Amino acid sequence: MKDLLLLVAATAAALPALAGRPLTVDDANVNDPGHGHVEAWYARAPGRLHTWTVAPAFAPIDGLELGAAFSRDRTTPQSTEAVQAKWRITPAQDAGCNVGAVLGASHTRGTGRTPYLNGLMTCNSDWGASHFNLGANRAPGASTLATWGVAHEREFGAVTAHVEAFGQRRAKPTVQIGARTEIAKGLQLDGTVGRGNRETLVSVGIKASF
Repeated sequence: MKDLLLLVAATAAALPALAGRPLTVDDANVNDPGHGHVEAWYARAPGRLHTWTVAPAFAPIDGLELGAAFSRDRTTPQSTEAVQAKWRITPAQDAGCNVGAVLGASHTRGTGRTPYLNGLMTCNSDWGASHFNLGANRAPGASTLATWGVAHEREFGAVTAHVEAFGQRRAKPTVQIGARTEIAKGLQLDGTVGRGNRETLVSVGIKASF
């Protein structure tokens, strides 16, 4: 039971709101209409869980992106699926801010469904892009928990680096850094390292855009 609760906590933090790799804090932008991507990554999550995740997303119309994720924990073992809709409410700004929202739900086999809602804001400037999240989720049989996140990313030549902090009520925040780079047209390699609940957390992933 302890391992199962750890998995629920880890996936609740990692899946909502299916942020674009390697960020955990989501941005307020979506794919262009008719375009999408597939992300896959390995992560050492809180509770020393070792998880593999695959997450496709596609924008059928302007401003709306539909996403899903399948995560498999090799430690427990347990599986978690998630689906969500992401709406870019206002147009993205090269110099300024725009807002968006995410509505979705994750499901861990044997435990039930966790719905979540996340408000998003992205602000772009000469210093890079800053992202702000404020939301909530409700695990099966539990009360609603507020979630939050803040991140900043900036390009350094071919590499985009970021720093972020995120968490939820009744839990210690996680702080991590990461970077991504394009190794071929439409193919991204990325990774993160962070610290949360006195544990070192790492992830390595790849993203293919189409």
